[in-house]
Amino acid sequence: MLGCFDTKAEDFNYLYTRLQKQGLEIITINTGVLGSTDLFPVTFDAASVAAKGGGDIQALRAKKDRGTAIEITAKGAGLILNQLEAAGKIKGVIGMGGGGGTYIFLAAMQGLPFGLPKICLSTLATKDLSSQILDKDITLIPSIVDVAGLNKISRVLINQAAGALAGMIKAGKPEDEAIKGTIAISIFGNTTACVDACSALLTAQGYEVMTFHAVGAGGRSMEALIRDKCFDGVLDITTTELADDLCGGICSAGPQRLTAAAEMNIPQIVVPGCLDMVNFGGMDTVPARYKSRLLFSWAPDVTLMRTNEEENEQLGKSLATKVNQSKGKAKILLPLKGISIVSSVGEIFHRPDIDQLLFNTIKSNVNDEVAVVELDAHINDLAFAERAVNELLAMLAVE
Repeated sequence: MLGCFDTKAEDFNYLYTRLQKQGLEIITINTGVLGSTDLFPVTFDAASVAAKGGGDIQALRAKKDRGTAIEITAKGAGLILNQLEAAGKIKGVIGMGGGGGTYIFLAAMQGLPFGLPKICLSTLATKDLSSQILDKDITLIPSIVDVAGLNKISRVLINQAAGALAGMIKAGKPEDEAIKGTIAISIFGNTTACVDACSALLTAQGYEVMTFHAVGAGGRSMEALIRDKCFDGVLDITTTELADDLCGGICSAGPQRLTAAAEMNIPQIVVPGCLDMVNFGGMDTVPARYKSRLLFSWAPDVTLMRTNEEENEQLGKSLATKVNQSKGKAKILLPLKGISIVSSVGEIFHRPDIDQLLFNTIKSNVNDEVAVVELDAHINDLAFAERAVNELLAMLAVE
């Protein structure tokens, strides 16, 4: 149970009793810097949390800087939770609060793995908290009223939150179906035909397939789940988020995109799918510096910008550098006849000279342990999908 026990002791005491009623043993972490409570046992006091986050509780109290205090306690609570989880001492986490308490809870959850129940009763639950939740499976429950003293509404919701956490913990993990393994695939509208074919082929071979829409959030989620050891292999067909990260598009997944499989030593097939484009919203949202570039309205709210020579050199180097960390458990497949629908012959982004520059840059920057396979096919050709799947299956066969 995580929260500010200094200003919300009454609320947390009620939550504590409700969790006890569910038969749960409770570890408590106080992220409030102003004081503590004797209404229930405090396992990790504010001083311990602050110290873990690199601060001093007395200094924080004297400084009276709320922003700094929140940052330090969030970091400290997160490190404590990570240690408890690694030691197998927690099966779920619950917290509640307003703006500050919610920020602390969401930040502290970032190191916990997928599947560990995480519930936050929050005054901000109905707002867009995607930038704080990121790719974590956190359940938000609207508090309706402020978390500032018990009443007939807060009692109901706190009781339900305790019951929800107990139910999640008691539900455990479902039994896995009889599958050979689980494969992650990145997808975009411009690579859907390829990914659909890959998914069908892998399913026929007894594999479970999870697809991730490469719009920023999808790539971040895929990378996070790779680090949570959810997959046996990765078909990274659509690496377009690298282009958005480079050029400031709306589908950036951040600089850590295309790093998790290498770090976790998981076999991966990497394709420069849709690196010919950067994504923006409606045409009027395209930054002024790009107004003179080749633009295409994919949908009323989606404008694609064709990447140029300089950008493709940078993208090729970036892709190769990241895949080089894979220590041999990676291959790069290059579809020589086009990396998206709109780069096909006769389509608006068809620039084979720029594509070839991208391919050459990738080949000249990969190390000897990473094989590069060039295919005389378009990314959405069935032959390309078949080769991508066969290459991944061959890598999995030697695991």
